[in-house]
Order: sequence, then C-alpha cells, then structure tokens
Amino acid sequence: MSPGARLAALGLAAALATGALALLGLGGDKGSPIAYMLGLQAVLIVIGTVFEARYRGRKSVAGAQWQRTSEREIDHETGTTLEVWFDPVTGERRYVPAGQLPG
Repeated sequence: MSPGARLAALGLAAALATGALALLGLGGDKGSPIAYMLGLQAVLIVIGTVFEARYRGRKSVAGAQWQRTSEREIDHETGTTLEVWFDPVTGERRYVPAGQLPG
C-alpha cells in the first residue's frame, strides 16, 4: 500500500471513529447500534492498515536456489531489460535487471 493510500485509510478510520463518538454522545440509545458499527469499521481499517505491511513481501530464504528462466521483460517506466528468476522451493519469482543476480 502506498503511503498516500495508507494515510487516506487512517484518515477514514479517524472520521469513522469521530462519527461513532459523536453518535454515542448525542444519540443516546437510538444511535448506539450505528455508533458501534462505525467504531468496529474504524478498528478493522486500522488493523488492516497497520498489519498490511507484514504480508507485502517475503524475505529471501537463506540458501535460496535461484534459477534464471528464459523470460525477459521491459520495464516500461525505466526502459530497463529485466530477467525473471525463479526459486523452486518457495515458488517466488524475481524480476532483476539483466546481468544482476537476485539478492
């Protein structure tokens, strides 16, 4: 998740939490079910945003058995030729500039 998207998600969670607190303070019993749902959504957004980085990518396993494939790609942003490397143990693929080893 990009930093801007992370900030937007946390801003949305803050707005939901503020709305939940306002409904609890002003609505009495009528606003409480909606307030609890808004609060729950705020908590879920915060948890998802904070722990999202944990699943972003895997660290390379020590002793990985990288194998070069015959695939080549062009990075359209930089124009660099990329080679595709594959680790048969984990199934991970890496796109590495031509002539470099995956690290």
